[in-house]
Amino acid sequence: MKKAKIFTIFFTFILLFSAIGTNLTAFAVFSPTFDLYSEGVYMVNLDTNIVVASKNPDKKLYPASTTKIMTCLVALENVKNFDAKVECDYVCFDEFWATGDDYNPNFYGASNAAIETQQNNVTYMDCLYALMLRSGCEAANILAYNISGSLSKFVDLMNETAEKIGCKNTHFSNAHGLFDENNYTTAYDLYLITRYAIDNYPGFMKICGTYEYDMPKNEANPDGYTIQSTNRMMAPESAYYDEAVKGIKTGSMNEYILKKDGVWDEENPKDGFCSLVTSCEKDGYKYLLVTLQAPWLDKNGDEGCTHFEDHQKLYEWAYSEFERKEIIGKNQQVSEVSVEMGKDTDKVGIVTTEDFYTLIPKSLDSTAIQQIVPTTEPFVAPVKKGEAVGNLVLKLNGETLTTIPLVTEADVELDKTAKYKDRIKTVLTSGGVIASFVILGVTIVAFAISKAITKTIRANSEEMQRRRKLQVAPRNGNAKRK
Repeated sequence: MKKAKIFTIFFTFILLFSAIGTNLTAFAVFSPTFDLYSEGVYMVNLDTNIVVASKNPDKKLYPASTTKIMTCLVALENVKNFDAKVECDYVCFDEFWATGDDYNPNFYGASNAAIETQQNNVTYMDCLYALMLRSGCEAANILAYNISGSLSKFVDLMNETAEKIGCKNTHFSNAHGLFDENNYTTAYDLYLITRYAIDNYPGFMKICGTYEYDMPKNEANPDGYTIQSTNRMMAPESAYYDEAVKGIKTGSMNEYILKKDGVWDEENPKDGFCSLVTSCEKDGYKYLLVTLQAPWLDKNGDEGCTHFEDHQKLYEWAYSEFERKEIIGKNQQVSEVSVEMGKDTDKVGIVTTEDFYTLIPKSLDSTAIQQIVPTTEPFVAPVKKGEAVGNLVLKLNGETLTTIPLVTEADVELDKTAKYKDRIKTVLTSGGVIASFVILGVTIVAFAISKAITKTIRANSEEMQRRRKLQVAPRNGNAKRK
């Protein structure tokens, strides 16, 4: 059987709205119609892996305490027994009140979970909850020290993990996220880190999605104490509360200080900022949202809430604007291909092997998604059902959403009569046969001409002989002389 050759034709298709390109696989990006405080934004629908909002996704920005997402991830990858006790060594606290050459004003007033130096009843699990709920900077250092033996070695492990995940514009310089010019990431890279943690460690979301956690007792809290998440979107009494939002990590600083001529310029602090990573699941849809470096003050002068405002608006927009639709069904016919010498038919249907759903704006008709069907040469019967016929390419805003393998819809038997007719036609129209007929024709014509010439010559010869006889006859006869 002759196999069909597939030639795919690609088209440029312009839709109703523009898209922002990303470096993820098969995504279409849509821009919200409102302004955002955050300098970097990356929002993904986890059901379809479609990016619905993106702003400066690859710009290097300061993550603040969202750095602790990586700290948590490295801990989850390296701790074997989370119920084991940790050592709360002084080295885990020293940098928060260091003096002299080690003095760093950005590390003073660090958020903490009230863990005390030399406390001996704290577990790895306690530290993880203290890290992710209360944003405990001492918890970050305790984890780093106990896992790697030193804070610097743990930071090396953080950077190695970031590289393994695929981060291209990220570098960590500490485990807690307090300001340092060499501690930076991007909205896209932080998405990769968070997504990796969610996909590979179920315990990650269990921790991040918890609002309250009971910590072990210590000298300052002899009966133990309860810590709560710093994420106001999880706090029932907050104006930003959304019961569908779970975790993941806040990050903020009211100001930060840079060095000038090698000296900390504490008289000219820089304006602070807020960062936030959350997930949200409701109405059958799940999103992951990363925002970085929203200003510390909002337009009304309120402090430390701009990141919550951005997340609140983006979730309201996404849940009202988008819906998941079936774009094409399994076994749906997308075209027909001609079949030569087919019995009772001269065509065979081409169908999809799977269905495809995607997220699109409710106002956008699913027909706006471009379907690129491969152009196929005719088949020659017999054709088997399920024979591969290339791929259907679905595109939106010029980006490929998916490719779906196509196959033949049914068997097509060979028409034997047509086959024999085709063979006879082939034989009769082949070069050798035509040449033979030409030679035969020429031979017949030549023979006929030769025969005609021979006949003519013979007739002429006979005529000449007859005339000669007539001329000779009187001389030999008995005619009388006068």
